[in-house]
Amino acid sequence: MRLSTKHLKAPLALALAAAVSGSAAAQAGAGEEGTYLIRGGTVVNPGGQRLANTNILVRNNRIVQIGAGVAAPEAKVIDAAGKYIYPGMIDANTGIGLTEIGGIGTMNLRSEMGQYNPHMKALVALNVESELLGVTRMNGVTTVVTSPTGGVISGQAAMINTAGWTWEDLSVVKSAGMVLNLPGVGGGGGRGGGGGGRGGPAPVVNTAAQLAELEGFLTASREYDARRKAGSTKLDLIYESMRPLVNKEIPALIPAGGEAAIKTAIEFGEKWGLRVVIVGGAQSWRVRTLLAQKNVPVILSSIQAAPNAVGTPYDEIYAQPGLLAEAGVKFAFSTGGGSNARHVPFHASLAVAYGLKADDALKALTIWPAEILGAQREIGSIEQGKQANFFITTGDPMDLRTQVVEVFIKGRLLADDDRHSRLYLKYKARPLPVITP
Repeated sequence: MRLSTKHLKAPLALALAAAVSGSAAAQAGAGEEGTYLIRGGTVVNPGGQRLANTNILVRNNRIVQIGAGVAAPEAKVIDAAGKYIYPGMIDANTGIGLTEIGGIGTMNLRSEMGQYNPHMKALVALNVESELLGVTRMNGVTTVVTSPTGGVISGQAAMINTAGWTWEDLSVVKSAGMVLNLPGVGGGGGRGGGGGGRGGPAPVVNTAAQLAELEGFLTASREYDARRKAGSTKLDLIYESMRPLVNKEIPALIPAGGEAAIKTAIEFGEKWGLRVVIVGGAQSWRVRTLLAQKNVPVILSSIQAAPNAVGTPYDEIYAQPGLLAEAGVKFAFSTGGGSNARHVPFHASLAVAYGLKADDALKALTIWPAEILGAQREIGSIEQGKQANFFITTGDPMDLRTQVVEVFIKGRLLADDDRHSRLYLKYKARPLPVITP
């Protein structure tokens, strides 16, 4: 961004220039637009597809062509020879854009007051200048799901890219699901997923009464939907927000960790005709056959955690992804927070060490979360016509030794202007003390 200062007095011009410079240094950009030809890399797609010595042509934010002979004289060439090109990875449950620094109330917008907030949209509450976006994408995590918490119906989660100018620009799926905290099921924090709220002691509640209230709300939502379809009722913001849920256009994201809780969530979804996605699923491996039969996917919470309580297999949390994949359950990895969303590929690598097939791990980082949340036509694999969300590496992104060389989001080449890179360059230039004998 440039400012014309020829009509400004010098002190004011200098002050404005300094302000703009400081702002640019503090914030990560949305990327450089243009036509790009990524040349000579090995494209690795979920499903085992590996295309050696392949070119990718990117124009107008999308992948235009893929193939060995693809050329474009007007394109800026990115040499990927000897390197690998992977589809952008997805963290399927975070608070990115809604929370910045934990413990500071004014920097946390993830939970709203009240019990029923279906009209609350994570997308429009985003802090698009969040430093977490920059540090996340620099490890190849190009997309995240940011979700609200608290209450019975927390609101609408959004799937967003980790680079963009505005919330409209970041949006991949405006409403990726409705977060529904089923009374009596819980999900809590930690491995159960979900969680949140404003802290403090848990209130004493009557679970039966809460459940009855929820069912009454769902009944009213269905009745409102029927009247709207008949054209015989006025617009109501809250009930209008429920229509995509009751019509199965978006899933109910239900935090549930234990075996009994997961079964209850599945039964609730069947009773009310909801498309259920389990969030957390700490013991989903115990009901993997049921999940597969009912076609209920799981967004796993962090598996970088200590083993479960005494009396359960020590490797339960690590081996679970492999067991789910073997049973035919579609699942996605997530970190649940925001500051460590860039580590989501290492959750997958931990699962690989405990039996998950490497290709299934890649699917759970890319195409499976895209399919679970309705974004498979836009992202999740490197295909003609999809958004150009991919990154170039020196090797497998689930290997800690691998370096991410370049990142493309929505066809834009991202600069290394994240907070971590800036701090690295700052302290790299620090003069070393002179030590005299």
